[in-house]
Amino acid sequence: MYRHGIHSSSSPWSRLMGRLLSTLKGFLTPGALPHLIEDDLSKNPKRLAAVCRPVCQDMLEQLNYPGAPVLKAESVEALLEYMYRRAVEIGVPLNTRISAKGFRLGYAEGLLAHPNHSVEAQGYVGLFTWLVVQYDDIVGQNDEMMEEATLFHQRFFNGEKQPNNLLEGIATLLREAHDHYDPVLANQLQISVLKFLTSNLLERHSGFQNMRVTPAGAGVKFPDFYRDMSGMNVAYAVFCYPKDQYPDVGAFLEAIPDMARFIDISNDVLSFYKEELGGDDRNYIHNRMEVSRKSIPVVLQETSDEAIACARRVDAILKGRGIYAQSWNDSVRGYMAMHTTNVRYRLDDLGLGEVHPLAPFEHKIGELFERIEK
Repeated sequence: MYRHGIHSSSSPWSRLMGRLLSTLKGFLTPGALPHLIEDDLSKNPKRLAAVCRPVCQDMLEQLNYPGAPVLKAESVEALLEYMYRRAVEIGVPLNTRISAKGFRLGYAEGLLAHPNHSVEAQGYVGLFTWLVVQYDDIVGQNDEMMEEATLFHQRFFNGEKQPNNLLEGIATLLREAHDHYDPVLANQLQISVLKFLTSNLLERHSGFQNMRVTPAGAGVKFPDFYRDMSGMNVAYAVFCYPKDQYPDVGAFLEAIPDMARFIDISNDVLSFYKEELGGDDRNYIHNRMEVSRKSIPVVLQETSDEAIACARRVDAILKGRGIYAQSWNDSVRGYMAMHTTNVRYRLDDLGLGEVHPLAPFEHKIGELFERIEK
């Protein structure tokens, strides 16, 4: 779910499109790109807000979002202590900016999206989020880590230890998937994570960076292909159903494709405002706009409509299935809250922001980091 935390929707496909757009225009007749040559929303905040607010508000209303969940102090403290203990065992330092950011995202995800899971299951989600957030940032910027990450899959399948604690921590959690989930679902989770790790490598691959964009939208499937690869979407769907609490895989298996798609593109809608405001056009909405040659407002609305349709199909599949429906509904509520309560998404600007339910407990994580520094 979080490549912005993982779940960022950003991808270099737009960089390719942007770099090659002038070349592409040369293949087209005059006026063939009428929707792409519109005013820059990033330079018109009022118009941007006017475009984004009704779409985001409608999505929350269509999903019957009741607001951010209320958290119990004992639940926060239990998960914090569990994740801290495991983090020390994994050996990746917590007292760096990127690690602290990932740790906060991780324990928020575990608590907000999975309030009825065991501490161990919440912690598994939180620890995975903590590590992949760091992987996402570091591999994109560090050449030495890029070289080591390129060999991750080879080492993993050969049963070899990874050369640093971050990569070995990810490998350890991948191996632990079978401790928490049905064997076949654990396999799906592992595949999803391995695809995510691969997407980071692909971004820096010369073949990807030098790829020619075929004229006239022939590569229309590529944005969805890359979005699916980069989102860890199936993993975050599987996180809803640890085997000890949810043993009937047949109760939810049919819904996983729509769960995964919803996890990806609902984020793309809710994060679009802050990305556009920051001038970041490396996201799925822009990618889809460029290959479809539709306007940003149209693509944003179409993406929202698709996300809502996914959610409704999941609801139809899970209707009457008790705890299986409840776990998914909890995860959707938590996922929406991760956006409405996090200041980085700037939904306050649209009148859709909320107070973060973990704000009253920030002193707890502050105490934890003080303990680390000592």
